[in-house]
Amino acid sequence: MAIFPSVFLSLFLLAVGLALLTILTRRKIKESYIEFRAIAYSYDLMSSSFRPGQNTYHFTILGNPVVGIRGQEARKVFFNERSFSTSEGYKVFSKAAPVPELAKTLLSAEEGHGLHFKKQLEILVNKNRLADSKQQIATYSRHIFEYTTVIATMLGDMQRLTATWNNKGSMDPFDKINDITFYVTAHMITSNDFVSDSVNFSRFQTHFFTQLKNNTPAMIFLPWFYRKSQREKEIAITSLFTTLTGYIEAREKDKVAPPEPIDLLLDRGLNSQEIIQFILGFLFGGVYNATKAISWILIYISMHSQWKMAIRSEVEDVLSKHSFDISKPLHSRLSEVPLEAWEESLPTLDLVISETFRLVMNQTVLRRNIGEDVEIPGGQGHVPSGAFVAYSNADAHLESEIYDDPWSFKPDRFEHGKQKVLSNDFLGWGAGRHRCVGLGIAKLTIKTIVCLFVMTYDYDITRTKHKSNPTIPIPDHNKVNEVSVLEKCTAYRFIKILIRRHAQRVK
Repeated sequence: MAIFPSVFLSLFLLAVGLALLTILTRRKIKESYIEFRAIAYSYDLMSSSFRPGQNTYHFTILGNPVVGIRGQEARKVFFNERSFSTSEGYKVFSKAAPVPELAKTLLSAEEGHGLHFKKQLEILVNKNRLADSKQQIATYSRHIFEYTTVIATMLGDMQRLTATWNNKGSMDPFDKINDITFYVTAHMITSNDFVSDSVNFSRFQTHFFTQLKNNTPAMIFLPWFYRKSQREKEIAITSLFTTLTGYIEAREKDKVAPPEPIDLLLDRGLNSQEIIQFILGFLFGGVYNATKAISWILIYISMHSQWKMAIRSEVEDVLSKHSFDISKPLHSRLSEVPLEAWEESLPTLDLVISETFRLVMNQTVLRRNIGEDVEIPGGQGHVPSGAFVAYSNADAHLESEIYDDPWSFKPDRFEHGKQKVLSNDFLGWGAGRHRCVGLGIAKLTIKTIVCLFVMTYDYDITRTKHKSNPTIPIPDHNKVNEVSVLEKCTAYRFIKILIRRHAQRVK
């Protein structure tokens, strides 16, 4: 008779065990689901997970505690707190990168690396590059580069690349603009010899985008399933370092070759590793942001033609004041426009750039608290020491209390005095302690490409699946955080630009 209590107890323990296993399994599945959404669909997660009245949301990524924050006061803390590190913040994703140097390279423009990166950038493009002392003259004895040289180089590259396009037809703006920005950016920081070697440069470009597109959420969660992609990434990264190392060593030995931008870095005593990190970091930041910005600018101003016409009129006015020989090719005339005019005489284009960044650059950004616990204003939570903290730019950019009709394209909202926008409410170029160190050259790149395009082509937007009366596309903000963002996203993969070269504008 004693057997029955024993069986009953065993069944009871089994039921309890199954119940606990079910609870733990559900919890693990929920955690894994949140982790996947945090990496693959961060915009959706950050816009739907906060409870009403709360400005913090706690979750984990790959076992690491993360605090999502929102609201104006939390935003100020996020961008100004000294203990919030960007480079440490993104190390959680370095598990998808088999070569540690890659993460270090692509994050070289922040924190301790930020000042170093900024100094390297200033070596190449500096408004006040003209030497005014014997010491400076000695430093720049081989070559003195100015913004005028940078502008002329960029415009020359753009003209050569667009000259290969047909006089009319259709193009994918994201693919074509990506090719231009990569070439222009690489030329700006390497040399003419490097980008002119079409075979090796094409291989270098392929390797660069191979290592970018293979950083996906799936590879983070299922690395064993993507061994082939991991291997391709390793080969690509190794090839990038090998190619640049060989190139830098050749430049060091060649003392009679015409001076190039990279020689400035060598003359300042930078070693190969530092120069490679700078080049790849500059390429990643420059190509990534410029491609998205320019492509979306072209789309938005086509859908709002009054802005396209206003930009054309503005450029024509600038040319009439600074380039008097109308027989010259357009890119030559644009290269005669001084830097001050590029910065101050294109106010309409500045408005369009700001509005495009507001609508498009709404990625979720990460930091890690490397100091003591940080309280979030409002008494609703804190960021523990060692925890990661996430913030979505959409919290500011798409907030109706900050921007009227936030989903609409209205560049004039940024006109002086029309709408009050605080410094931490526009995050297109970063904010606080985390502003873009290459803002000047980035804006210049965007402006030159947009101006050359709109003055060269009449164009309209269409979709391959809906060729008449296309609606204004909406960026897929979930894709922005993926390193493979340069590939076409679902929200706009059917967008095409129908171009017609305007003979009267191209002299």
